Amino acid sequence: MHITFKERDIELSFGLRTLTEIDRSLGLEVESVSLGQGLETMLAPGLQSGNVICLYKLIKAATAHDKNPPKTDAEFEAILDDIADDEGLEEFGAQVMGELGKRPMTRNLVPEKYQELKKVKKESKPKAV
Repeated sequence: MHITFKERDIELSFGLRTLTEIDRSLGLEVESVSLGQGLETMLAPGLQSGNVICLYKLIKAATAHDKNPPKTDAEFEAILDDIADDEGLEEFGAQVMGELGKRPMTRNLVPEKYQELKKVKKESKPKAV
């Protein structure tokens, strides 16, 4: 999965570094103590609703690995405007959930309808005798 930034494609990374950053940035903070849990409590609902702040934080974390990632709010705003115009924020969020549903580390974070590979994989395993 990728986004277009300055007329080039940037692959979105959903590795451990990205997931940690999303968890922290979408997590809860109580009396200056970060509780994390942004992945479990905020990510899927934010993606489903096309929440622009959730998408912003996800794109920021998922592009940080790139040599020349977007850095300013204006750059992220332009990316999000393009996504909204081209495919819609909710549709993009659904695509991200589909991507997360394919990965063993993130499969449990998205609703079951996005976890199709898990079902296929379980069904295709031979049963022990």
